[in-house]
Amino acid sequence: MKYFALAMSLIYVVAGALLLFTNFLGLEITQFRVPLGCVLVGYGILRGYLWRRKLAQSEQDQ
Repeated sequence: MKYFALAMSLIYVVAGALLLFTNFLGLEITQFRVPLGCVLVGYGILRGYLWRRKLAQSEQDQ
């Protein structure tokens, strides 16, 4: 279960990068494409950081 959080953070980063740097879903998402991509990338990075911090804390406790 602990690697599910890491996988989800990677999915958010990839989805945000697709919106920012490609024409993925170009016809469906025409407005707010750049802010949505930035939010997804930022949220993915934040989730990855929190996952890493939690993993380090649990290893330190053992």
